[in-house]
Amino acid sequence: MNDVLAPPRPPQRRARVASIAGAALGAMLLAGACAPSDPNRSGLLQPYRIDLPQGNYLTREALVRVQPGMTREQVRFALGTPLLRHAFHPDRWDYVFRYQFANGRAELRRATVFFRDDKVHAIETGALPEREDPTDPALPGYRAPDQTPKART
Repeated sequence: MNDVLAPPRPPQRRARVASIAGAALGAMLLAGACAPSDPNRSGLLQPYRIDLPQGNYLTREALVRVQPGMTREQVRFALGTPLLRHAFHPDRWDYVFRYQFANGRAELRRATVFFRDDKVHAIETGALPEREDPTDPALPGYRAPDQTPKART
């Protein structure tokens, strides 16, 4: 009767711990195999991440409409309200667009309009897309194409 209630002997305890550790390791390997391989998607036990667009989406096509000599109101009508208006540089409007992908990669686009006597004096830009491209994921309203295979009928 004492043998039934007695704690297991050390060799039996080691075998039990080893089998539990092996089962846990096997479960972790199986769970890791279930994680998606797509870098844009979150894996197992990770929060869901979305693409995050911020700022003014601009293209070269839209920026060509802004010409030297235009007033601030004309620029605002053509490009929208600037994201940044400097308190110490009132004659400078910065249009900034930042798109952060779900995988953490970020893309930054920038255009700066300079005014002199309340008229456009100069424009500086970084790399901007030529025109609105429906395949550009940064385009507002973009929807990724459906990746699921269609069933044959």
